[in-house]
Amino acid sequence: MKKLPIGKQGFDAIIAGGMVYVDKTDAIYRMIENNDQCFISRPRRFGKSLLVSTLENLFSRGTEMFKGLAIEKRWTDKTYPVLHFDFSGLECRSAGSFQKDAVEKFLDAAKKAGVLGWQETPDKYRTIKILMNKICLMAEVNSMVLLVDEYDSPLNANLGNQNVLNDIRDAIRDFYLSVKENSSRFRFIFVTGVSRFNKVTLFSAGSSIKDLSLNPLYGSLLGYTEDEIRRYFAPHLKAAASSIFGISQDEVTEAQIDQVMDGLRRHYDGYCFDEKASVHVYQPWSVLNFLSSDNLYQLSDYWFIDSGVSTLLQNFIKAAGGVTRDDEQPQVPRNEFFMNTGPMSETGKAVILAQCGYYTIKKADPFYFYLGLPNLELRHAWAYILMSDTFKKCDQQSVQALNQSAYVLNRPDVSDKDIALLFNRTYKVLNSLHKAENEYAACDAPLLYCLGVGYDVRSEAAENGGRADLTFEMPGRRLIIEMKCARDGEAPEKKLEEAKAQILKHDYGNYVPVRETRRFAMVFSVPEQKIVLSEEV
Repeated sequence: MKKLPIGKQGFDAIIAGGMVYVDKTDAIYRMIENNDQCFISRPRRFGKSLLVSTLENLFSRGTEMFKGLAIEKRWTDKTYPVLHFDFSGLECRSAGSFQKDAVEKFLDAAKKAGVLGWQETPDKYRTIKILMNKICLMAEVNSMVLLVDEYDSPLNANLGNQNVLNDIRDAIRDFYLSVKENSSRFRFIFVTGVSRFNKVTLFSAGSSIKDLSLNPLYGSLLGYTEDEIRRYFAPHLKAAASSIFGISQDEVTEAQIDQVMDGLRRHYDGYCFDEKASVHVYQPWSVLNFLSSDNLYQLSDYWFIDSGVSTLLQNFIKAAGGVTRDDEQPQVPRNEFFMNTGPMSETGKAVILAQCGYYTIKKADPFYFYLGLPNLELRHAWAYILMSDTFKKCDQQSVQALNQSAYVLNRPDVSDKDIALLFNRTYKVLNSLHKAENEYAACDAPLLYCLGVGYDVRSEAAENGGRADLTFEMPGRRLIIEMKCARDGEAPEKKLEEAKAQILKHDYGNYVPVRETRRFAMVFSVPEQKIVLSEEV
């Protein structure tokens, strides 16, 4: 079984190490053939750096490392000096420090590509624009390749510092002006980033760099499709099924592989990056980590745990004063998508959340993109962000008490009283600023908190002829909650009987995949704002 390329961003290291490489070179060939200069935006950990490394190897070494890949027999171009420049990690506390660090590192890239001699020193160049002009002055037509990874990293780092952001944006703009003025010197130019900033020459009117971010032809260029997971990771899927079901790999059935894929689909699928909303891809970092035996094939939130709240999102949340539940499921005009028309506007907020990888395109029409959370991992992440902001405003003793009850649902012997206590503590913390008036609102606080601490929970899950208020999918178990509200003058006992009858009438929880199911009826008192009666059915 081939090794998994977890944390590997170098194409040559993956190929030389005999690791799994999902062959995207057919799309890469199409991209190069159709475009001399192009840009693609994707969230963090979607494989942008690996794509840049693949292009670097192709242009600098030909098909030497591409044996057996789709592009091997189609590629006939010569090799070129490749200027590969990564903007992430550059010093960016001021425009001056940015220029100094960028000149030094870009000069190193130029020396590595062989387009400037080793006698060149950083103190000869004040800006990366001047350095680029010098390189192009010495170059012939179509003689170099320019690859820029994470061009926007210094801008994202300064989203909350407008003066520094503007100065660095001007520096980057001047750099691309130089590239534009000398574009005839380059055989191919490729740029990646998370976000698309306006007022950067890269995207200005008349720019020759084509934005492919929403092009359906490249919707699956980054990330894994389900077919690719089944094809390239078949042995790893079988190993996962073997471990999860406690059987030998020879005993694994296609139905069990399908169950593993169902878990992957629910947790990591659902990202869409094309304007027709036609192609879905899985989060590659999370898929790779799930398939690693070191992680015991657990469906954890690997992307969010490892990436955390990105610098871009941290700075945005700070500048915006937080996010709220009202920010969910926005719609954005097509001509404003991937454009920072104003980070604090409703459209601007939605676009930044999409760029960060929290929202994705759910559907599209001729005028709008309709956005939403792509999968369970991002529902967990979104709930965590919402809770973190709310917790800062709450009584910390109440927060501590709530967190002490967080994982009670994992206990096989959890009782209705345990669940009621957990739910009542969520109301005390999360509903401190507003009252719940109906069953839906009474489920909101437990749903948000349980998502935020990592539970697989859905509200209004479709059942046989009805909808369960809350459904928890646990390893090998299922918990069903049916909630009723008792308002002033309504008897809680009667409401409890209604909840029990509804559970039994629709046989809540009895569906494929079959799991041990426990079902609970609960009554939320609107005047008291807490669960007052509960019973297992």
